[in-house]
Amino acid sequence: MSSKADILEKMKEAVIDLDDELLDKLITEGLDAKIGPLDMIMEGMNPGLTIIGEGFDTGKRFMSDLVIAGDMLTDATERLRPYIVSGGKAMGDTMVIGTVEGDVHFIGKRVVGAVFAANGYNVIDIGENKSAKDFVEAAKKNNASIVGASAILSPVKSYCGNINRALVNAGLRDNLIYIAGGWAFTDEQAEEYGADAAGTSAIDAINKVKKLKAGDMPRLKDR
Repeated sequence: MSSKADILEKMKEAVIDLDDELLDKLITEGLDAKIGPLDMIMEGMNPGLTIIGEGFDTGKRFMSDLVIAGDMLTDATERLRPYIVSGGKAMGDTMVIGTVEGDVHFIGKRVVGAVFAANGYNVIDIGENKSAKDFVEAAKKNNASIVGASAILSPVKSYCGNINRALVNAGLRDNLIYIAGGWAFTDEQAEEYGADAAGTSAIDAINKVKKLKAGDMPRLKDR
């Protein structure tokens, strides 16, 4: 039987190569080898997704690569979720993510959700064309510590401000990180709309949330 390090390395390569059949077999092998499900996600698959994300940022990989890899990690996380729960380990903080009212784009949102899931978050995707009320209700119901709003279309990006105000009015805003993102979404826009940061890509979003949680980056709303 292969060692833990070998299996995790093969998982990383399977994600990089977008080989979902091989990844599925490696998950079975990992479970047989008693490798922790979170270890498989965070030490095996997530490094592969990070490499693809970095490749996309530098123009070496395509958006379609990110989408496929994101779907692979989403499927893998769902397959491993029962093992995580049965082992008494929480998935970690909960993130609620959705596309804002007036926008039905979903690809970028799905990739962001997969990256956060790969980093141990319990991701609740509420879908597309969602109102501020929908975000608030989902955040309350799931005790979310992160709320992510995706806005691709320029005319609806300002709706992220509606979500911020709804979170404030519901008394939730001070207890969570609110990040907004989409194509060409800037820090200046995020600050204007009351978000803590702007996520220009899935990798950028997870990196900024990590820094915000660690206190290594000030929230835009606090500047």
